[in-house]
Amino acid sequence: MQTLTRELRRTLENTVREARDTAEEGARKALDQLGVADKEVPGHLNDAQRKLRNRLRAHARQLGDRRRPDRSQDVGRLVSEIAYAHWHRMLFARFLAEAGLLIEPEHELPLSLEDVRELARETGEDWLDLAASYAERMLPQIFRSNDPALAVTMPREVRSHLEDLLKQLPATVFCADDSLGWVYQFWQADEKKRVNESQVKIGADELPAVTQLFTEDYMVLFLLHNTLGAWWAGKVLAADPELARTAPDEDALRQACGLPGVAWTYLRFVRDEPNEETGGEAGPWRPAAGTFPGWPTAAKDVTLLDPCMGSGHFLVFALPILVAMRQAEEGLCLEAAVTSVLRDNLFGLEIDQRCTQIAAFNLALAAWRMIEEVTVLPPLNLACSGLSISVSKQEWMKLADRAVRQADPAAKQDMFGSERTLLNSEIDTRMRYGLERMYDTFAQAPTLGSLIDPSKVGEDIFAADYESFAPVVSQALADGSHDVAEMAVAAHGLAKAAEILSKKYAMVSTNVPFLNRQNQGNDLRTFSEIRYDIAKAELSTTFYIRASELTETDGVEAIVLPSNWMYQPAYRKFREYVLENHTIKALAQLGSGAFDGISGERVQASLVITSINKQNQNGTFLVFDASEEKDSSEKRTTLLKDNLKFQIQNKQKTNPDKRIIISQIDFNELLLDHADSLTGTRTGDRHRLVRCFWELPRKKTSWEPFFGSPEGNRYYSGREYLVYWPESEGGIHELNEKGIASIQGENAWGRYGICIRLMGDLDATIYTGEIFDNNIGVVWAKNKEELPAIWSYIKSDSYTQALRKIDSKLNLTTSTLLKVPFDSSYWRAVAAAKYPDGLPAPYSEDPSQWLFCGDPKGAEDPLQVAVARLLGYRWPRQTGASFKDCPAIDEPDGLESHADADGIVCLNAVQGEQSASDRLRKLLRDAYGDAWSPGSLDELLDTHGQGANDLHTYLRDKFFVRHLRLFQQRPFVWHVWDGRKDGFHALVNYHRLAGSDGLGGRTLDKLVFTYLREWIDRQQGEVDAGEPGAEARFAAARHLSDELKKIRDGEPPYDLFIRWKPLHRQPIGWEPDVNDGVRLNIRPFMTARPREASRKNECILRERPNIKLDKADRGKEPTRPREDCPWFYSWDGETMDFMGGEDFDGKRWNALHYTRAAKQAARDRKANRAAE
Repeated sequence: MQTLTRELRRTLENTVREARDTAEEGARKALDQLGVADKEVPGHLNDAQRKLRNRLRAHARQLGDRRRPDRSQDVGRLVSEIAYAHWHRMLFARFLAEAGLLIEPEHELPLSLEDVRELARETGEDWLDLAASYAERMLPQIFRSNDPALAVTMPREVRSHLEDLLKQLPATVFCADDSLGWVYQFWQADEKKRVNESQVKIGADELPAVTQLFTEDYMVLFLLHNTLGAWWAGKVLAADPELARTAPDEDALRQACGLPGVAWTYLRFVRDEPNEETGGEAGPWRPAAGTFPGWPTAAKDVTLLDPCMGSGHFLVFALPILVAMRQAEEGLCLEAAVTSVLRDNLFGLEIDQRCTQIAAFNLALAAWRMIEEVTVLPPLNLACSGLSISVSKQEWMKLADRAVRQADPAAKQDMFGSERTLLNSEIDTRMRYGLERMYDTFAQAPTLGSLIDPSKVGEDIFAADYESFAPVVSQALADGSHDVAEMAVAAHGLAKAAEILSKKYAMVSTNVPFLNRQNQGNDLRTFSEIRYDIAKAELSTTFYIRASELTETDGVEAIVLPSNWMYQPAYRKFREYVLENHTIKALAQLGSGAFDGISGERVQASLVITSINKQNQNGTFLVFDASEEKDSSEKRTTLLKDNLKFQIQNKQKTNPDKRIIISQIDFNELLLDHADSLTGTRTGDRHRLVRCFWELPRKKTSWEPFFGSPEGNRYYSGREYLVYWPESEGGIHELNEKGIASIQGENAWGRYGICIRLMGDLDATIYTGEIFDNNIGVVWAKNKEELPAIWSYIKSDSYTQALRKIDSKLNLTTSTLLKVPFDSSYWRAVAAAKYPDGLPAPYSEDPSQWLFCGDPKGAEDPLQVAVARLLGYRWPRQTGASFKDCPAIDEPDGLESHADADGIVCLNAVQGEQSASDRLRKLLRDAYGDAWSPGSLDELLDTHGQGANDLHTYLRDKFFVRHLRLFQQRPFVWHVWDGRKDGFHALVNYHRLAGSDGLGGRTLDKLVFTYLREWIDRQQGEVDAGEPGAEARFAAARHLSDELKKIRDGEPPYDLFIRWKPLHRQPIGWEPDVNDGVRLNIRPFMTARPREASRKNECILRERPNIKLDKADRGKEPTRPREDCPWFYSWDGETMDFMGGEDFDGKRWNALHYTRAAKQAARDRKANRAAE
């Protein structure tokens, strides 16, 4: 089997993504030319163009594009449809040509690629255009005749670019067996990224892109080989018991049970170990996942359904297996076997119509490749289960009238429809009944797809089978009734989907869509809750239950699932259902990194094979654990070569929460018996409600300590944040009332305990009773005396290993923290030895922790602390704040006199002040006192100077870089410069620069008109004196002065914008509020640039903070008045002075700009209303 190399896969991805952008641009241009979106028909159109315009508008409506009351037409879906059709017609043609399977229709001869080029030269056509026309005729199931999307003429330059893109793909791409599978994933990649970044709830429009995930070959083969292959091997071994007894190893068995063209690479065998009962002989070999005795006895009766078939990967891989089986059993020739399998054995459904087309082509291409020629294939048992019914029920029922008229054209017509006659009465009843039930059942098809169950609506739901619609479609197309034709096409497809959904199958195998409940749109979430309540936590588990409904008794599900169903508390009822109603045959936990085709996504996958019966729940099931392997190659090796392990199904029922655990664990004593745990508060708007404590000059009454994620092995960490917590209303309380925030963990507040990070490395620290966030769990001892023992266990590797055995998900739930074994006697002894006096009292030498005392001496970064003290900053305990067992520091430390009075310290001596380095040296000397020596400064620079040899170099080049890193890109000392190392540099206390009651403006003015002014005058004097470099320094300083004045003035793009404040409260000019945080207040300083900026993102801060404001913050805002907060009403991402769009979308944008005039006008309007 030939697969794409990573390099070729990357080439294909880049090409396909560019092709989609290009094709959609061309489709938009073509539709604009035809005026498809316009309410009036453009005057320049001829009759043919007018007819095409009508067909396109009808098709857009069927796709789900809205027809507005003024007759204008949305075309977003239509654009995508046209782009897809044109590109894929060309792409499929090249696939056929490269395989030598492209047929010239007149003589029905196969054409090589060179033949196509030769014919194209003779006719004067482009060879790709010619090949595409041949492909269209060969694939009527994929490219239906009279498809309006293909009737559109792409602009010449667009078509030319698409052809160039296709031609540049190497031939090897089209020979790989997995290329078609990757194509649609790459086609959807940008759309998937856009939807994920938008944070919208996932409904019909978003579902196909977001859940698109190409199944790796090894996953498909493992599932098929250990189901179809195991069944076949069971038959072989039953017929030859001697082989089962004497085969030397698994490789020999795979060879013996093999079929022509089929290698059972992933099929695993096992035998019982020798024991006394067997006389010291090993038991006979058997397939490790079982032999599925409840299956049909012949391959011709084994039916396989993929209800989420995507590009048809499972079906394409199953085709040669079933073909070989039927040839062996029935003696069929290859062509007859292929035809029989396509007709009898393989079935597929897919919610995305375009993906359905790719699957159809993929399966047809695989069949032709096997036969090595193009033959007429039987109708494929594939259908789109997500076709849209985008009309009212009344309009839909017009199809019945169409069928009645066709049955008896002479019947009278009036406003109520056709007269009932002997000729049309029966079809009228059948059609009306069938169409009405079809409408009711499939109204939500674009959202639900294969979750739809026709049997739930009633028996014989479709009295009109799907073939009944063929003449209706033909007649509607012939007489130009485009709306009716589109409905008829949809009805034809839905009837086919209903036919497949109404049957049961021996095997259902698929990669189900992964989508957790929190991200589902309301329709999908509600349906799952009503119909599949036990599995509603994830769309994948919902689909598992649906798949079991589609499976015959004793049939098999072989499915790719997210692995969190095995251990997450939300899936407990689902696990209970599986353990009680199904027999698990094999389970492979793959963990993250299982999919090569995705990056940046931590998808935890598992491969699950279950039998739909309760017969063998006392038996064992095969398990693999590949969660620790880093990539798909290593995981594949585990499935191929790992020693086989088994678990007893009924024992899983005794695990905590009935978790499926594939490792041996003793649960006699649990941590749950000795401790409690809770999760913390979800703010719903972290950027608005949470600050680093150093962003505020001192702890204010409305801001409370907010415990965050611990780091490393420190006893005390995670103490960086404050949360806005007013005493009554507002702040987090408002969002909590509206269900956006969630105040949680109150029962832990005030207690001593242990705080554990729920993601990643599970770092832990001692907890002292604060409000804490929902990224951590707090554990506290039921008996306070046991806290040191519990701490000792949680800080050990044993705890982490035990947790990962029961839950390998990247982010754990709090309840999981306690459901691990705990040997209390052992850990009490460990704690008694290590902590004879109890756990250490709260203390920290880390300046980023609120426990820090503010003394440079002994600090983890004394230079950072010293500079902060020089600028007048004091840590919370120095300003009167106290914490549990860590009181406020009332006594001064003697460094107060070094604090700069106005919060501005220039690196060079200005305004009669000494240089920053001289002042810092004196502060350090006083801080260290008797411990200071002539070599102390060098030692500090060696250890903390980031490579600088002296204080001036450290302050100029290293301080601010380190400051940003230490204080989480939220600096409270700002290094302002003019872009030159020998130019103007000033360290500014942010709290004064953002001070209230006009202090911020006065501080900025003093920086500009006092310190910088003196520097400019000095440079002017040096220019007059002819000093080298003076002119450049003078120009740079003047430019900096101009930039700072623009910030003071506050016109865009130098303005401040605070998204949670109404327009009439937005700052005009430099009017910052320190409570709004560094992230938003620093924007004007990141906008202003030095005169000779050499880097793209260089600004007047010495190092650009890593602060991104171009994308919307997470979450959706509750409804706000348009006049107060117009940016929540569909901002387009560009418009300045935006006053609101048509719809409220609640997106939390931060990149808006408003002029002073716009802000002042809003203030005036507010004042006028207040005065009325």
